[in-house]
Amino acid sequence: MTIYCKITHHTHVFQPGNIVEVRRRILEKSPEVAESGYFIPDTGDGTPGIIPLSAAEPITGQPPAEEAYYGKCVLTKVMNFYPNPADNQAPGPVGVVKPENVRIVHYHDCQQLFFHMPQYAWDAGTLRITNTCPEVVLEEKRVRDRLNGGTMILINTLPYPPGCYTIDADWPDGWTHRICFIKFTEGFPKAPYENAPANIYRAIRNEEVHLLPLPEPEKNEKPTFTPKPKPYEGYESPAGNMHIVQNDHEYRLFDSNGVEMEPAFDTEKLRRDLMSRFLPTLEYTQEGRGGTIYYQEGDIRFGLDWEFGGGNAVVIFYIPEVKYWEAQTRTPLSRRDEIIEFICRQVIRDQAPGCTYKIYHNSVSILH
Repeated sequence: MTIYCKITHHTHVFQPGNIVEVRRRILEKSPEVAESGYFIPDTGDGTPGIIPLSAAEPITGQPPAEEAYYGKCVLTKVMNFYPNPADNQAPGPVGVVKPENVRIVHYHDCQQLFFHMPQYAWDAGTLRITNTCPEVVLEEKRVRDRLNGGTMILINTLPYPPGCYTIDADWPDGWTHRICFIKFTEGFPKAPYENAPANIYRAIRNEEVHLLPLPEPEKNEKPTFTPKPKPYEGYESPAGNMHIVQNDHEYRLFDSNGVEMEPAFDTEKLRRDLMSRFLPTLEYTQEGRGGTIYYQEGDIRFGLDWEFGGGNAVVIFYIPEVKYWEAQTRTPLSRRDEIIEFICRQVIRDQAPGCTYKIYHNSVSILH
């Protein structure tokens, strides 16, 4: 039996005001349960836990059903395993789904979760989506019936009410990929959020990839060489040996007396000038039968998912539709055609000489 509770005091990753679905109150303590409270199958990192009685207030009845639920989804865990402990627990032969390759993209009218199976998945097993608190299977079908292309699984999460969910995609040998996520009530999680876990922090910032560690804080590097003052007015550095300090944080010159010298040119300005003159570049990554094409132009960088095609299509890569272009690429819509044309030509030069391309509204096919 499940009930709904309103969070009254911050607990786990749930802020006051969240409405969460939990299992009924635990009345007795046991070695497995440290305190009485409400059981929840995902506390923010894919593991179950208890919401203390003092942190939640039961709600009479159920929240009204809606056609769409606009609360954020937050990825909590990605696993690759054999469900049967008696099976070989070595990594499956088909490869793994990596946490950094699972994404949630927020649009104004939908919210999509997508990932790539580690190899061509037409012969994979079953895809199952489960609401884990009441243990209700929402969808169960063959992986091939959920494929977009050869490897990509794309799920619109808008119809799912707030709760804890798992997506399982398995193979005939029993090797299973599992993705766990929490659907929050609309408006959560929100800032300010002190010491937020990395996945919550990234979701608050509307980033697509949640399961990456937070970047290390920048260190204030101290100078590695202390300059001496000029010994007198009008001092000029003598000819001869110089001491150079150059690393990721500084570039400095010192003469033989230890006095700092002004460089002959502005290295930072030179770097900016060179960057502005460089043509855009592409970087390619591959995981199984798919991967990502990264477009780099100065400070602009965004990725496009690709996968091997069939028939006359060598490769298919996916591009944001017109209405999503600026939000996903941070470039003006007026440059969309120019950038897509560049990517198409460069992909052919780099990876598929002699091929042609065809552009659709949300994808590009590189053709024999």
